[in-house]
Amino acid sequence: MGNYDRYSRYLVRSVAHIFKHFLEDESVEEVFETQSRGKDPLVVIEIGGTMKGEIVINLPRKTLDRITMKFINSRDTRAIRKSYGDVAGELANLITGTFANQMQYVEHDLRLNAPEFNDDPISVKTLYENINLSFISKYGGFDIDFYYKERL
Repeated sequence: MGNYDRYSRYLVRSVAHIFKHFLEDESVEEVFETQSRGKDPLVVIEIGGTMKGEIVINLPRKTLDRITMKFINSRDTRAIRKSYGDVAGELANLITGTFANQMQYVEHDLRLNAPEFNDDPISVKTLYENINLSFISKYGGFDIDFYYKERL
């Protein structure tokens, strides 16, 4: 199995773990059609260590609304919008932390930076390998893009 397939599997497994165990969503599954548009909110976590790159989670507003309602246990529109960055960042931390833990099994030691909401720190991605995944859940659809360069 190549690294692309292995890393994809680890990302899918990480998303499934977080959605099933933390968001109580057994229905989450990978789909093969993009779920977000260019203007949707995104959260980015830069990666360092034996691999360099970033994980970008694109969350359509309706999906982010529903996940935020779950995290903050409120239906107040103002409170939900005010919490977007915090909730998206926490979701990204959970998924990428689970992913980084799995990467130890293939000899990668990853350092994760703090999440950045609606800011993409790596502007030129043409030199990076990338994995694009899409998911559907009871909260709605979302996409994950993983850009990486191995340093081994």
